[in-house]
Amino acid sequence: MVTRRNALTRALLALLAGTVLVLGGTAPAHATQRDSAPAATPGGIDETIVFGRKTVVPRPYTPDPTTGIGPNACLLKYHEYDPTPGCGGFTLDVTLHNVRSQPGYLAGKWGNGNWFKATADTARTFGCRTADGTFDWSTAFVVRTERTPLQSWYYYADPGWITHMFRGNPGQDFGPQFAMNFPAVKVDCAPGTTPVQYGLKVTNLDIAIEGSDVYGTTTWHHDGPFYG
Repeated sequence: MVTRRNALTRALLALLAGTVLVLGGTAPAHATQRDSAPAATPGGIDETIVFGRKTVVPRPYTPDPTTGIGPNACLLKYHEYDPTPGCGGFTLDVTLHNVRSQPGYLAGKWGNGNWFKATADTARTFGCRTADGTFDWSTAFVVRTERTPLQSWYYYADPGWITHMFRGNPGQDFGPQFAMNFPAVKVDCAPGTTPVQYGLKVTNLDIAIEGSDVYGTTTWHHDGPFYG
């Protein structure tokens, strides 16, 4: 798959850069990454994801877990779902296809059942940046999580709302939306160096629904890796 191959190429180049990599004051822009998963059964619902429409990899990494205001903010405010500038994270957009041909949809059902859910494995690399902007690999360490739940983006993971959008907008496809805002990590650096988050990798991504009268019980899986 082109998306996965491009991501692996970027990772290889980053490794080859080694200790000569220079990190700027903010994380470099990353293109969104797309991937698709087939329907579990013939004629079922397949889906497409867009990873990283909004990805935050804080550089410098100086999170403040007590505030939701300013460049070091880690707390989300009411009805706020995007990753914060202080702790970082990513968004995940899901589009479902072939929904309108499903028996429940044709029967006039509205998608009752549990909300869509998403989980993923994550790996964040941290370390220290020297005064000349070089990442010091001797200080690097990785924080990993497994099967971490993503946050539903407002009510956009409600199957009833998604069905409503399908019925009200012929010719367009829709799906649940998610986000991840990470907790703060302690990064100790020597005087004259700056804590940074070097990178983000997301793998083993699942989007799932249980017991819906339109969407059934289904899990769509994406191996990744997806990079931020």
